[in-house]
This record gives sequence, structure tokens and C-alpha cells, in this order.
Amino acid sequence: MKKKIIFIIVYMVVCVTPFATLWFMKNDTSEQEKRELAAFPKLSEDGTPNTAFFTQFDDWFSDHLGFRSYLVSAQTALKEYAFGESAEPTVILGKNGWLFYEKTLDDYCHIATLSKRNADNVAYSMKLLQEYCNAQGADFVFTVAPNKNTLYADNMPGRYVRLSEDSNLTRLESSLARYNVPYADLKAAFMNDGRVLYQPRDSHWTYEGAMLAYRTIVAKLSSEHDIFQEITYTERRDWDADLVNMLYPGAADDDPQVYPNLEWSFVVKGDTVYDEALVIETIAGSGEGSLLMFRDSFGNTMWRYFAESFEKADFERAFPYRMSFVDRIGASAVVIEVVERNLINLAEKAPVMKAPKRDIQITDAYDMSGHPNCMKTGESAGLLHVYGAIDPEILGESYRVYLVVEDEEGKAFYEAFPILEKELLNEDETGDNGFSAYLPAELNGSLSGVLVWTDDKYYYQQFR
Repeated sequence: MKKKIIFIIVYMVVCVTPFATLWFMKNDTSEQEKRELAAFPKLSEDGTPNTAFFTQFDDWFSDHLGFRSYLVSAQTALKEYAFGESAEPTVILGKNGWLFYEKTLDDYCHIATLSKRNADNVAYSMKLLQEYCNAQGADFVFTVAPNKNTLYADNMPGRYVRLSEDSNLTRLESSLARYNVPYADLKAAFMNDGRVLYQPRDSHWTYEGAMLAYRTIVAKLSSEHDIFQEITYTERRDWDADLVNMLYPGAADDDPQVYPNLEWSFVVKGDTVYDEALVIETIAGSGEGSLLMFRDSFGNTMWRYFAESFEKADFERAFPYRMSFVDRIGASAVVIEVVERNLINLAEKAPVMKAPKRDIQITDAYDMSGHPNCMKTGESAGLLHVYGAIDPEILGESYRVYLVVEDEEGKAFYEAFPILEKELLNEDETGDNGFSAYLPAELNGSLSGVLVWTDDKYYYQQFR
């Protein structure tokens, strides 16, 4: 009888403890989940009953339940070891203890979410950026950080198969080659190297992998920047791997990471050094020249190599890319790095830069007024933003859009990026029939029409 009473007491304590901590115990998964916790709901707002009270209470209760991270981790362990399933839908359990990010599945299965025309649009947009940078006296290099399962497919579960030889990356690479865009092929570099240079329980490469990526990128520049000789690495088990922390929030062990045995000479502007910072500016590196690099989280382990090999460097996570930064820092080199799974983003927001002026001579153009098109204007970074969509029925595999400005001096043509502004146009899908251009603000009111070139024909629509 005594044992039964003890069992009942222990059982009640286990059941009640998480509830008893609701009001005074800080949730232990907020940092891992990178979001604001739900607030306790109000019964009424300005005298009006809160009809969503019970739904909001459920959200608050779930967020503030004591020992939540341990309960989540226990559930995850049960599903993983008992059923071989992931309790976190964004994480895929691979072979040999490897984890993969679910958002890379389309790329892995070769489900191209970029149409062929959109791949052409993105590649041509990179060509326009190259032209702009070269005109400012700066080199330009574009590169793609491969998804982990693109390189290490042997560790993916067998239930996922590749459906074709076509993917966003293969489509884009073909178009980049067609326009001769300077492209650092990291996929080929990693595959040729043969080493395992990504972390099994993280979605990113190691510091050794970052060095291989760095060397592949700077090799595409016109001047020498690889200042590093033989590098040794020291392994420490202190890495906060992202994928395993999604599975076991607050309860995952640190992973091993190799760190380069290097003494850095560069200085970071500002008080703190934070790898995820939106802006990192460095000076006094050992190399020469100035670098502007647009990067994502794959730059976290790579930016120091670049900072050391340039006299001055600016690392930006701004998107869309703001090309005015080229002039601001007087860049001698511009690098754009984007992870493979985010390639589609490049087809949804055009870079912010003044549209190039073109000398166009035309004798005849088809009237486009009978086709459903749209054009909108706005303001961004002190420029006039003109964007819209063209009737896809008239568009071939590629197209060019020119905004026509007319004043007392005559007509002028400004080339737009062939990008459909998905968010600004409230589109649900990524379109491949858009245009987006940034003009000097003083041209507002001077737009007279839009000119489209496709399949060796010109189409024109007059606005006024």
C-alpha cells in the first residue's frame, strides 16, 4: 500500500510540475525557435469580448509550458529511435546519423521551381550586375553554395529519388554560361575535392569547406587574393549545429568543428563581431583592394578569409541587393553568394540599381495595347521604382524590357531587369513575365511607354 501511495505522489508531481512552472519559468526553446513567444490573451479589448481567447490561450499554454524543450526532445527521441521518423517536419533523418533540411527536397529530387525562362531572367540579371560593376572598375563573381544533399546524396533516405536531370541549379548554370557571367562553380569544386566538408548534423559547410569555397571564388577574380599558404585546423566540440537543435531544442549536444589556426590582422568596425549580422565591415586586412560581398548564412564561416585577403571589405545580407554599395565603398571586387535552395528568390526581387540607358534604333513595333499588361510605380532608396508584368502570350524563351522616357530632348530607353516583383504585385506564384527598373526620381512623370523585345520582334505600349 505504501509503494502505491509513493507511486501516485511521484506520478502527480511529474504531471503537475510543467503546469506549476507556467508563470515563473522562462520558456527554454525561444532562442532555438527564433521567434517571440505568445502573450497571455486578454478577455476583452476596448470593451469588446475577445472571440479568439481560447485559441490564443492554447498558443500561450504551448509556448510557456515548463520543461517544454525536454518534453519536445523526449518526443523526438521516441519517434526517431522507435519508428525511425523525424518529429520535426523541417528536418529529414538521413543515413549514418546525417540530418538534412526539408526545404532542399525539391532541389534534391530535381523538381525545378524556376521555369527555363526564369532561369534565363536570373542569369541575365546577373549579367546586368556584372556590366554595372565592371563599369565602376570592379570585378564581379556569382556563386551558389550547394545544398548538402546535392553533394552527399549517399546519406539521404532511399525513399527520395531524383525525377529528372533538370533542376534549378542546372537550368541556371546553363543560362549563366550562355551570358558569360563569371561563375564560381562550388558544386564541381566540392565534388572534385572528394572530402566530407559539410557537417553531418548542420546544414552548412565546415571551416575547411569554407576555405575551399573561398579559394574557388577568388580564383575567378582578375587579381590575386589567395594569401593563405598551408593551413592547419584544430577540432573542438563546441558547434551549435542548426539541424540537430531543430530536433532537440535546448537538449542537443554540441558538435565537432574544425577551426583554422590563423592569426587575423583585419579589424571589424563596431563593438561586436556577430556572424549573423546584417552588415560586417572590416579594414586593415593583409591583402589589397576592397570587397563588397552579398552573402547568406554560408558566409558565416567564410567571411574572415575574405576580410583577411582584402584591405577593406563589406559583407551584406541585404536583399534585394543594393548596388549603390559598390560606389559607397569604392569596391574593386563584388561577390554574390546564395545557397542553392534560395535560388528562386532571385526571380522574385530585382536588385536595386539605376537602370542602364540604352541606345535603341527601331523602325517598327507591334502594338501591345491589346494585351493585358500592368505597370506600377513606387519609391525606393530615393529612386523611382517602375515594375509590372507583360502578357506571357507574346513572350518567347527570353525577353528584354525597356522603359521609354520622353521629354523635350526626345526619347530615352532604360533597360529593366526581367524580374516579376512577386511581393509588390501580390502574386502567389513566381512569375517569369515581369520587369523591374529603378530610374532617377526626376524622371517621374516622364514615362511615355514600355518597349518589349522577344523572338526578334519589338512590342510597344504607349502610356500617354
